[in-house]
Amino acid sequence: MRRYDVIIAGGGVIGCSIAYRLAKSGLSVAVFDAGTAGKASIAAGGMLGAQNEFEYENPLMNIALESRAMFSDLRDELFEESGVDIELRKAGLLKVAATADDKPALLKQYAFLSGKDASVKWLEPDDVPSVESCMSIETAGAIYLEKDNQVKAPLLAHAFLQAAVNAGVHVYEREAVIRVVVEANTVCGVQTARGVFHSDRVINAAGAWSGTLFAEADFMPPIIPVKGECISVKLSEAAPVKTVFAVDGCYIVPKRNKELLIGATSYPGSFDSSVTAGGIRSLLNRAARLLPVLDEGIIDRTWTGVRPQSSDGLPIIGAHPSIKGLSICTGHYRNGILLSPVTGVLMERYLNGCEKTAAVLAPFSPSRFQTKKEELLV
Repeated sequence: MRRYDVIIAGGGVIGCSIAYRLAKSGLSVAVFDAGTAGKASIAAGGMLGAQNEFEYENPLMNIALESRAMFSDLRDELFEESGVDIELRKAGLLKVAATADDKPALLKQYAFLSGKDASVKWLEPDDVPSVESCMSIETAGAIYLEKDNQVKAPLLAHAFLQAAVNAGVHVYEREAVIRVVVEANTVCGVQTARGVFHSDRVINAAGAWSGTLFAEADFMPPIIPVKGECISVKLSEAAPVKTVFAVDGCYIVPKRNKELLIGATSYPGSFDSSVTAGGIRSLLNRAARLLPVLDEGIIDRTWTGVRPQSSDGLPIIGAHPSIKGLSICTGHYRNGILLSPVTGVLMERYLNGCEKTAAVLAPFSPSRFQTKKEELLV
C-alpha cells in the first residue's frame, strides 16, 4: 500500500514550501503535480511587495511582512539545502503614479504605510530620478519602499522543490490528482491515473486548479483563475535596479544581466495560455512611459501565467469545513512568491496542532465562505 503521513496536491512554490517544512519536521510527504513541479510559479515577477500590496488595514499584511523578513535567512537556508541561489535583490520598490489621476490614491496609500513605517518615503516627480536614474521625470510622484525587495521566481520554486526532495519528499510529476478520496466525511488519500495513494491528511495546494478536486464535496474553494501576460526585455546599456510598480498595475522587475520582467495583464476566469499582441503592446506602452530606456531593449520572450484569486481577495488556508483530514491552501493570487516562506512554516505548525498558529490563520479559514452563505440565507 502506498501510504504517506501527508499528501499535497500541487507542486508550485506553495506546495513545495509546505512539503519541505513538513518533511523537515519528520513526516513522510508526497507531492503530486499535473505537470512539472514548480512550473506554475515560474511566471511570477518575484516581487516581495509586503507593503506595495496594501492600501488599508488587512489581516494578511502582518503575515506578508513576516514572510518578507524571512527571505535573507531563507536564501542561505535554501542554498545550503538545495544548492540553488534564489537571487535575492535588495534594491527596493518604487510605487509610481504615472498620471495626475493616479496621485490621490497613491497619497492615501502613502499616508497609511508611512504611519506604520518611517522608512516609507514620498517622492515628488523631480525626486524620482534621483532614486532611480532610469526613471522618467514625467510622473505625478512615487512612494519609495526600500524593504520591498525581489527574488527570481523560477529559482525560488526550484530551490523549494529540490530542498523538499533532499528532505525526503516524494514528488510525482505529470500525475494529476483526479479526486480526493473520502469515506464517511474523512479523507483517505487521493486517486491518480496510477491508482489510490493513502493518507489521513491531504492538502489541496493546487492554486488556480484547486476547485477541480472537489467535484463530490459539498464545499469547494471559491477560486477565480486570473490569466496574466508578461514580457522580458533585455538592455545592453544602462538598466534600472529598483522594481517599478505603477498604480495601474504595470510592473517592471530588473533581474541580473540587464533583463527586465514586465507584467502583467489581467483576464479573470481564463486559463488560456496564448499571448496577445494587444496585451503585450499595452504593457510595453505603460512600462516605457515610466522607463524610456525600454525603447532601446530587445524583446527576449513572452509568456502567460494563471494566478489563483479567491472571491474575497484573501488566501484560503485551513481545514475543509466538512471533511476531516483535508486542508486547503490556495488563493495567494499575485503574492504566492512573497507568502511562500511563511505559508510553509504556518502550515507545518498548524498540522502539528499549534493552537497559536490556528488563531493566526483564522481569518483565512475556508469556513468563512460557509458563514457568509448562511448569512445571506437568513
